Amino acid sequence: MIFAEMMYQALLCTGYYLVFTILFNKFVFKNRENILPSPLNVGFIFIGWLCFQYFMGTPAPKPEIAQEVQAVACASGQKFMAPEELAKIQKPLNLEINFAMQETAEPVLTSIKTDLAHYVFSSKGAVLESMDFLWQDDAKNVAMLPGNAQCFLLGLHDVTPMDYNFVRSYDLEEPKAVAVEYQARSDAGMLTKTFVVHKETYQVDVKVSMDYRKPSDQNVEQVRLFFPMTVLPEELKGVVNAPSSNDEIKMQDVTLEKSDTFQQFWFEPKVFGFSQKFLVQVCFAASPGATVRAYFKKQGDKNYQAILESQPLQHNSEISWSFYMGPKTAESMKAVAPFLTGLIQYGFLNPISKPLFNLLVYLKEQCGNYGLAIILLSLLIKLLMLPFTLKGEKGLKQQAEFEKKRAYLQQKFKHDKAALDQANAELIQKHGLPIFSSCLPMLLNIPVFIALNKVLTSSIELHGASFLWIPDLSSADPFYVLSILIGLGMVLTPVANQGPRQMASRFGMALLFGAFTAYLAAGLAMFIALNTLFGVAQSYAIRNIGWLSRRLA
Repeated sequence: MIFAEMMYQALLCTGYYLVFTILFNKFVFKNRENILPSPLNVGFIFIGWLCFQYFMGTPAPKPEIAQEVQAVACASGQKFMAPEELAKIQKPLNLEINFAMQETAEPVLTSIKTDLAHYVFSSKGAVLESMDFLWQDDAKNVAMLPGNAQCFLLGLHDVTPMDYNFVRSYDLEEPKAVAVEYQARSDAGMLTKTFVVHKETYQVDVKVSMDYRKPSDQNVEQVRLFFPMTVLPEELKGVVNAPSSNDEIKMQDVTLEKSDTFQQFWFEPKVFGFSQKFLVQVCFAASPGATVRAYFKKQGDKNYQAILESQPLQHNSEISWSFYMGPKTAESMKAVAPFLTGLIQYGFLNPISKPLFNLLVYLKEQCGNYGLAIILLSLLIKLLMLPFTLKGEKGLKQQAEFEKKRAYLQQKFKHDKAALDQANAELIQKHGLPIFSSCLPMLLNIPVFIALNKVLTSSIELHGASFLWIPDLSSADPFYVLSILIGLGMVLTPVANQGPRQMASRFGMALLFGAFTAYLAAGLAMFIALNTLFGVAQSYAIRNIGWLSRRLA
């Protein structure tokens, strides 16, 4: 986002704040001498909004539109192109493959197992046929690709061979990897395709070279690499790097539900592929000329492919792409390319969610279980909120006294409305509105709860993690124990007024909220249950421990 636009939006937000504060001070706090907010608050709003836009307000990349030649900035933001160069890429999208008529041979399957995943390659198209990665201490295998995926299928500009010959499979020392090599003959020459599977990460490299029969400037091949979406469609979106004037790589989502997406291409993207709630499959690096254009292809209602298109291959030249294919965890992606961790986004509360997630992972490393980590996290948040909770309890007492005084004034001046308004204004000017201080803990808990909700429901780390009677913290509690605890906690929470109507209302809310949380992920339901039960214990302690009661007096 350009600096002028950031300044404009920050000034606009600060102006809204000024107008709201002036009107609030004038009409709510009547007869107040100073209705303007303090310069410190105004400066805080202005600087805070600038920081928010800097970290969260990356603009959407503008892709080029096929068949429309314009001398405009390229989507990668790297350079401008001359009209004759731009015309070479501004051509119709090449979405189909023309396979050669060949005898269909029995495919040769090559299986590769690492400590992280299991890959199966096929000589039929020289593709990655399936991939499963191991999760939660080998407790379950998670499929990365849909059935018959034909991942990394290669397409030539004219006739493409489908039957490849398996050449060899061999180990590499640096990096620690396993390579699988295939060859096929095309009309132009010998096509060689090599996969490199890294043993210690979720990185897969694809290398392609062409040995022409009669090398010449006119006899060159342009290749396209096809790879499908991940197997799980939940929260599926395309991914491309956002335009940047420096070397920093920031991620940008691409909406796959819009038809315009499939009529566009991105020029020389640094990152391109798919991201889902739990899985990521993206090309994060490529050799020069390997990805001149990149675009998406739609197959059916909810089936998508990504296509990387190269520049024409010269004689005996090799191009390559590097892919991350695995779980959406910061640790795994950082081991491959640190900037890939930018794919983990928790929405507008990302600045709160990420520290909470890092804290949750740290606690899990210390205690060895995500269930125990959630318990410790709930306790820590309660302790951090304790000063605000004490202030809120004090505000509740002040509010009760305030209501008594206002009821007295209403009775005293019930026949004189002008005098009643004047007395209420003086009461507010003297004591303020204690309802705001009593609501403070609730207001502070709302963003924390929303941020933690995103963390606990969107982090694959909890997928398959068990605790006590719960087999999977990312799924609902199968025995409804947590929802029952939440309902009991809401009923047992002490309140000042305990009349029959209030009790009936509390029971109704407890039943409603308990039923609602029965369908939440068990990790989130556990946090809510612990937060509720800790709140009950905290309320009883505040009301019955002497020094706490004296402090609130």
